[in-house]
Amino acid sequence: MKQLTVIVPIHNESAILAANTARLRKAMDAAGWGYEIIIAEDGSTDGSGKIARTLASSDGRVRAVTSDRRVGRGVSLANAIRTARGEIVMYVDADLPADRSHINELVREIERGADICAGSRLLPGSRVIGRSAVREFFSRGYNLILRILFHTSVFDHQCGFKAFRKSSVLPLLDKVQDKHWFWDSELLIRAQRKGLKVIEIPVRWTDRKQSGVRLSTDVVSMGIAALALRLRLR
Repeated sequence: MKQLTVIVPIHNESAILAANTARLRKAMDAAGWGYEIIIAEDGSTDGSGKIARTLASSDGRVRAVTSDRRVGRGVSLANAIRTARGEIVMYVDADLPADRSHINELVREIERGADICAGSRLLPGSRVIGRSAVREFFSRGYNLILRILFHTSVFDHQCGFKAFRKSSVLPLLDKVQDKHWFWDSELLIRAQRKGLKVIEIPVRWTDRKQSGVRLSTDVVSMGIAALALRLRLR
């Protein structure tokens, strides 16, 4: 059985971090994998870093990679992937919105030969709870634009539930230039351009009431990042 590293990227998640780490730990124990959990903390101002370090000091399965300043979600994920001990690396959003029964599905696809397996909220068979019509509209529009610009086969580039073959994605990490929300999309785009095998699975997903992605600013910045990447990749 391969070792699995599960990364949880966080910024100001003190209200849910301890409880959700315990929930994730329980799910991983039930799945039967040999695993570690890395809390990738990104310059929080609410004490999340201290909580992460406390959890790590009291549980041998948990490690904390913290930052004194905000470096960006993408940078935090990349740093955690580099330090991962597992041959297979996955990451999950801090509020655990993807049904944890999908963990085995994600990992099994890597074992079957995929380099990246991404959860998708936009495939037939996916079920999304609590998502507003406005957010759904922007999500579908954003992903359609990426499919047109980059000719990718991915339907949901931004789903915070992905698994990687570590040896396959390590060479890409230094090439991905975005530091924050567009990081996921850029990694998948570059992976497909390199010829890596990227697949998606439908997931059951529950949106949090206060998403970290702000439609008014972050979606615009991701759109600009996409256009900039398109120009660079010509």
